[in-house]
Amino acid sequence: MLSRFAYAVAICALVSCKGAQQHAAPAASSNQAAIANRDNAPPAPSAAVPAVSTFDEASARAFIQRWLNAQNEHDFVAYSALYAARFTGTKRVGSYSKRFDRSAWLRDRQPMFRDGVIVQATELTLSGTAGAVRAVFTQDFNAPGFHDRGQKELFLVALPAGLSITREEMLVSHVAEAAPAIESAVLAYHRDGPVVAMGFSGAVAGEPRLLPRGGSDSFDVALPIAVTALSEGTRAWLGRNIAVYAKDGQACQGSVVRFELRVKAEPHFGMRQAWAGEDGAKKATPPEIAQQIWNIARDEERFVVAVLNHECHGVWAMTHASPFIPTTAPTPALRTAALSAFKALPAYHELQARFARESANSKQPWESVDGALDVVELRTAPETALLVVSARGGTGCGGFGGNLSAIWKVTGVDARATFIPRGMFKDSADLLKVHGAVDQNADGSLELLAGPDVFADEISVLRLGTNGYVRKALFSTSSWDCGC
Repeated sequence: MLSRFAYAVAICALVSCKGAQQHAAPAASSNQAAIANRDNAPPAPSAAVPAVSTFDEASARAFIQRWLNAQNEHDFVAYSALYAARFTGTKRVGSYSKRFDRSAWLRDRQPMFRDGVIVQATELTLSGTAGAVRAVFTQDFNAPGFHDRGQKELFLVALPAGLSITREEMLVSHVAEAAPAIESAVLAYHRDGPVVAMGFSGAVAGEPRLLPRGGSDSFDVALPIAVTALSEGTRAWLGRNIAVYAKDGQACQGSVVRFELRVKAEPHFGMRQAWAGEDGAKKATPPEIAQQIWNIARDEERFVVAVLNHECHGVWAMTHASPFIPTTAPTPALRTAALSAFKALPAYHELQARFARESANSKQPWESVDGALDVVELRTAPETALLVVSARGGTGCGGFGGNLSAIWKVTGVDARATFIPRGMFKDSADLLKVHGAVDQNADGSLELLAGPDVFADEISVLRLGTNGYVRKALFSTSSWDCGC
């Protein structure tokens, strides 16, 4: 399977970069130093961090205003001119999401340019460099009979003709009140400790450092943080014992000895180019890369890791060790029965109908084109198991893209098995990949461990609620690149 970075390079290859939000003061020039020495005054100190070129904030704010005006004045031509030729957009309405390239994005947006539609932006924050600006704000979209509110993100890149939008995503969409969050004792595990808090605001002393990485890995940046700077609930993790689980069920235990504040990001392709010294740019040092990633990250993208006293490798963490039930392949007869139940779901037929409208391969199953299919079981007794079927089809970049997963409790054997629905997930971020389960309460209510997913890179847990299994996202990589 291709890495996320290799996939992004193969299908988009964008050529711009983003930089730091905050900038170190420039070092004193040699002339200033000479004058200072001549007057017997001490020379001006050098900056601790190399200077980073700044972006024009006034121009960026004016651009966002033009973007709003074009929508509120229903000027589709002016709106279209603001988008770069190489562009990826992610539409999100409630739990539904879909990715588009430029032409498909504009086709999707054009019907919204009508009377009664009003778009507002508040709480705008800007960060970046002279080459790229990241704009994050709260968007209110009002149309007759519809209101959507949430955080939106635009990436503006400086092209010869001026700023243009290369990436747009509705990060959070609130159309109706969300269901209450389900508490879970399962945590995501990042490198050397569990993720015990998501989001952090405020100044932290010290300089961020770039953690070791492979050539195609995302970038991890870390900064030590004092216990006194954390909330009471986060501080309570100090000294606690933690059980860590890998995808195959291998377990490791340790205790929390300190904390680090971190950012995990998939940078824009142009940022990687600039750091590598391409197109005449000066090659960046690891401290410079770390500082740029740290400065451009939003508060919500920073997280706290409770570092353990010795090395463990895993994906999930828990406060106590529990029996791990690995996923296995069902028998051929049970797999056939599971696929029949899956393809009988109304949601499957809805996706097939949409695939027929949007694809040239309309006679094929929607999950068989640029897709993946996963069927696994979690066997708890000779004649009792949980069966999980997950499918993904298409890329969603201007064409068809769909996801569907279903869970059943199965009693009986093979063709005589009875399927009892235990949950369904449609239009999720990616293929639901369940690796195993734990029974923390020793009551038979398994918690399913899933991820990291292929594109969304999301780690999650599924817990049994009153109406079946509910998925809770624990952690995902901050994506600053395009997927199209």
